[in-house]
Amino acid sequence: MQETDYKHFVELIGRKTMKKTKSLYLVVIGLLSLMLTASSAWAQSGRRLHYSTLFNPGTVGTVSGEVVRVEHAFAGNGADYCVHALLKTPQGQVTAVLAPKGYMDGRRLAVAPKDRVTVTGSSISIMGKPFILVMEVTGDRTMKLREVSGRPAWAVGEDWHVHSPSS
Repeated sequence: MQETDYKHFVELIGRKTMKKTKSLYLVVIGLLSLMLTASSAWAQSGRRLHYSTLFNPGTVGTVSGEVVRVEHAFAGNGADYCVHALLKTPQGQVTAVLAPKGYMDGRRLAVAPKDRVTVTGSSISIMGKPFILVMEVTGDRTMKLREVSGRPAWAVGEDWHVHSPSS
């Protein structure tokens, strides 16, 4: 093989490889664009994963413990924060998912660190961590937060993750 033939061969292979690489990049960019568009449309539809959709009447149980920490996480519709209480129980720590902050504030429902409480609700696991979707919490008073079906007390109509601003 002469040197000019070899150079021509290397140049030809390089062009084909470059075309394949460009095609691959275009496919990857196209897929990423599609994924971003789809996830954006899903979020704008108002349909987000909400804790209440994970409620399972078959896992309802009761645990007692001390509130270690109270946290506020974004609620399903993003309009309010959801109150979570980290409980220290004899079985270990569990996060009790209570209710939207606005709902609890409007009814003067509160838990605070060092409170001793008993919660009844559906036990679930999210990313390997234990949670309980609370139906009822009892401390110095009893707060009913969900029905036996898991339907939140703050739910409006069939939309279980929106509470009425006037309630």
